Amino acid sequence: MKRLLGMVLSLCLGAVGLATTAQAQDLSDIIKRGEIVVGVDMTTPPWGYLNAQQQPDGFGVALGQQLADSLKVKLKVEQVTGPTRIPTLLAGRADVIISTLSITAERAAQVWFTNPYAPNALVLIAPQAKKVAGFADTAGMKIAVPRGSPQDQIVTANATKATILRFDDDAGSLQALVTGQADLLGAGMLVPPALNQMDPGKSYEAKFTLSSPYMAMAVAPGRANLLNYLNTFLFLQKQSGKLEEISQQYLKVSLGQLPTL
Repeated sequence: MKRLLGMVLSLCLGAVGLATTAQAQDLSDIIKRGEIVVGVDMTTPPWGYLNAQQQPDGFGVALGQQLADSLKVKLKVEQVTGPTRIPTLLAGRADVIISTLSITAERAAQVWFTNPYAPNALVLIAPQAKKVAGFADTAGMKIAVPRGSPQDQIVTANATKATILRFDDDAGSLQALVTGQADLLGAGMLVPPALNQMDPGKSYEAKFTLSSPYMAMAVAPGRANLLNYLNTFLFLQKQSGKLEEISQQYLKVSLGQLPTL
């Protein structure tokens, strides 16, 4: 009986601990501690990168700074990669993820998404000289993708006669294309200009579109106050034109009409 009571007590205390941890990460506690931690991948220019001063920069960092300013708190950037974005969030090491996280049903079972803040069509990329117009043309080619990403799932299902090279982050898959390890790269629509700066002379371009997802911020489940604030923040950023300004500065494209969830 004592053993049973001990187990029950342990479970209760564990539940209290979990509740406290979750509560400590919601909006009022972010304001109280004076800092918001935003997860951003630094290997996905222009969304996130280290600038010439080796400081975090890019669309996600700029949007994170606007968010911190609106809350009147400091911004702390937690560097993540594609595979570590959601685990970092769920482990409580970040309050919000702003890191090219496209809205999918699978991810929605793990995190809570805000309304979209930008489109980011996924495309297959290669040098201009390589002729590829559809999946049929990828037979015998090597396609680099971040492991487990939407583009990984799409090319795996459709490029059945190609070899899929999977990497742990975007930087690895980009490097595979630049070094010739891969013939094609599955990535976002803004990657070709970045590649042409990194590796001039090959005229990298999008060959065809894989899908047209939208990027959203994500928070851990249960953080209703924070989610509500983020959606209000995004609405006001769009209304004021500031979100479009950040897009023009970093993405060099208009955001267009963004849908809501």
